[in-house]
Amino acid sequence: MGDTNKVLIVEDSKFFASILVRRIINELGFDVDWKSNYADAVATIECCQDDYFVALLDVTLPDAPNGEIVNYALGKGMPSIIFTGGFDGKLRNQFVAWNIVDYILKDSASSVDMLLSTVHRIYMNRDIKALVVDDSKTMRDSIVRLLKTQLYQVFEAGNGNEALEVLGANPEIKLIVSDYEMPEMDGFELIKRVRETYSKNDLAIIGMSAMDAPLLSAQLLKTGANDFVSKPFQVEEFHSRVSHSMEMLENIALIRDLSYKDPLTKLYNRRYFFENAQNFIRQAEEKGRIVCVGMLDIDHFKNVNDTYGHDGGDTVLKEIACLIQEGFQEDSIVSRFGGEEFCVMVAYEQDADVVVHFDAMRQSVEDMVFVLGGQNVHLTISVGVCCAQDELDVILKLSDSRLYAAKEGGRNRVVAQ
Repeated sequence: MGDTNKVLIVEDSKFFASILVRRIINELGFDVDWKSNYADAVATIECCQDDYFVALLDVTLPDAPNGEIVNYALGKGMPSIIFTGGFDGKLRNQFVAWNIVDYILKDSASSVDMLLSTVHRIYMNRDIKALVVDDSKTMRDSIVRLLKTQLYQVFEAGNGNEALEVLGANPEIKLIVSDYEMPEMDGFELIKRVRETYSKNDLAIIGMSAMDAPLLSAQLLKTGANDFVSKPFQVEEFHSRVSHSMEMLENIALIRDLSYKDPLTKLYNRRYFFENAQNFIRQAEEKGRIVCVGMLDIDHFKNVNDTYGHDGGDTVLKEIACLIQEGFQEDSIVSRFGGEEFCVMVAYEQDADVVVHFDAMRQSVEDMVFVLGGQNVHLTISVGVCCAQDELDVILKLSDSRLYAAKEGGRNRVVAQ
């Protein structure tokens, strides 16, 4: 599958398929191939199965009325979502036994919405790492299989101590599914230890237990779990709880992003800078590094807006922001402070020549060509830099005063003292 964003649809109804194709392309932005019968679908899968990250399959086709396409696609290792017009207990058990991503019933106007949501979820899951913690290898293998069916990258551990080791080696894990009763370290203690580092907004924990204890779920939730599921569980319930937990993390991340990012340049804003600057300074000092702050301002930016309009000004802001971001990728906070002013806080080794780095950025802007209103336009920036070991407000005032000195001194220059 790789990094493909293509979907294969196998559906004999031209009307239903056309709706799916249009909405997947327009709303999700994915590429789509549609086949209307078993023979064409098999030929496509034989040829190009690695081109698709998921297959959407109708159970009943004119030349394969008994789910043959599902068996074939799963046999080829293709993640598959089934949609069908009929449903009963026997058919549901068959769907679960097939180990499919999900099944969607074509029984209401919301069916397509549910299908698109599932496709989006499975696409996002490919970049999510999950950890399954259970001392029962049988149960652990079962849950691992369910998560891998949903395309999660899955790690496993037999108890809480092992889980902490795995998490320490893979700090980007976003989901932990953990049993309560385990040797060495149980689920309660594991959740407590994880929550010392990861908040509920950054890593989801789903607790599990087969114990018949009415208060257990409440206790796990109050300890720090995001959700709870009793064993044995229905596959549909498990997948729903996992999906809801991941969607919650993504929604919180989106809200946080909107709160901390400048909508035009996508750089951090003033709020993010002031909430994180002190911690950045502390971490740099622990590593024996010096912290420098550079205030950057676009020279004669008002002329750009007056001549080329705010669209032209926005183009300049975005392109310069991108250049600054690329120039200070590591150990830095790059922010748009407002208007045409940017702030860069960066950590350097003690013997580094900071001014050279900021001057290279100034030169890069001077060398850029902006196409505005069909014309080639050249612009410059002025920079004020301060590397004093002092309080944050003092550093900012010094860098700001040096920016003013750069402007007064003729612009297109770096002033560091």
